[in-house]
Amino acid sequence: MKNYFFSLISLLTIYNIAKSEKTNYDYLLEWAKNNSIYISNKIGINYTNENTKNFYVKKMINPGEILLSIPHNLLLNIQSALKLSSSKIKTEYKKYKSQQFKETRNKDSEIYYQRIDHSFLAYLMTKANEDKSPKNKLYQKYKYFFETCETNLDNYPLFFSTDQIRYFLFSLFGNEILETRKTFEEEYDTLQSQIADEELDLDDYLKYRLFTYSKIVNISGESSIVPFIDFFDTNPVSFNLKVNYSFLNQSLNVISNVEIEPKQKLLLGIVEMTNMASFIVYGKIYEEKKNFLESFKIPIIFPSFLREKNLSPTLYNGETIDLKRKKKFWKKAIPDYMKISKMLKGDGSSLSALKLFLENIEYFRKLYDQVTISSLLRNFFDLKTAQNIKSVLDTEKDFLDQKIRQLQKIISNVATEDKKGKKKEFKSDL
Repeated sequence: MKNYFFSLISLLTIYNIAKSEKTNYDYLLEWAKNNSIYISNKIGINYTNENTKNFYVKKMINPGEILLSIPHNLLLNIQSALKLSSSKIKTEYKKYKSQQFKETRNKDSEIYYQRIDHSFLAYLMTKANEDKSPKNKLYQKYKYFFETCETNLDNYPLFFSTDQIRYFLFSLFGNEILETRKTFEEEYDTLQSQIADEELDLDDYLKYRLFTYSKIVNISGESSIVPFIDFFDTNPVSFNLKVNYSFLNQSLNVISNVEIEPKQKLLLGIVEMTNMASFIVYGKIYEEKKNFLESFKIPIIFPSFLREKNLSPTLYNGETIDLKRKKKFWKKAIPDYMKISKMLKGDGSSLSALKLFLENIEYFRKLYDQVTISSLLRNFFDLKTAQNIKSVLDTEKDFLDQKIRQLQKIISNVATEDKKGKKKEFKSDL
């Protein structure tokens, strides 16, 4: 009986310890309360583990209600971070601002300075998370905020391995993933070689760089990361919440703009973001507006197309054609295809060149049919991620189908003019 009693006491003790164990989110809520952050009692936080979090609706919300209010002094941006940093860090920032990045053409552009600020802020967050000492003012002020950053990055396209994306490397989507990561790695290399004293962890930097890329809210020309803002689902297409900055109260508020019932999603549009960018950042797409194509570039002569024709790879033209912005392709593509036509014992005419150009695009288009849900699932993706990727590729495929139809129409018109003996003028665009 005595042993049974002590066993029962032990079990109750373990239960109470487990029950009282706090998560980073509990500490974050305490931090919010201690720093005068207002969270409406009509919303609650849902989280099942350290990587899943969101606000949900507990009671009916009326239009114009403030659901979240953050004092200005808690917003994290390059200015607030530098105020909490050493004079050495401030000198590093000035040095970093003088860097030139390969793809930046206009150093005076707003985008250039945003990139400088966001990448340096990611650098400061990476360093702050490495040095958690009481002397590190930046970490001490935002530590619970830092520690609720995403840690499971497997479903973020930016962290897909080369093996994972090999099935759609040919696509615009695959290229965008590689280019975005390449851009961030370029920043990392610059920071590592010219500024950082100690080696930075690349994955940590990329994690915080993704954070500064996706969680920024623009307030009066100042880009800031806002505590708790990532607890709302973001959707630039349809949303029932809006961000409002109160100069009177010096605070940022998240306000409902319609009536929201319990069990409805809280959707916030914080940035103007295309579906392609949102997929690369969040791994999400928005069904209401599947527009992934800021530009759509394909090789003038696709290498595999040359192999299919048993032609030398040296004929490969590494230039690309923008099929989205209607730039003229005649001067670039037609001369190359005229030469190919002659090699294939054709007449070398503009019409035969157009037909070969069409074949090239059709060959490129067939590659999309090779990517199936099952092939994506074999590449370590879960079903939802695989479906999202397939949806992106289907959008690109539909776009190519449209361009193929347009090119077929151009070829038909040129052929008709040839028969009538009219002078051919190639003024049409794809």
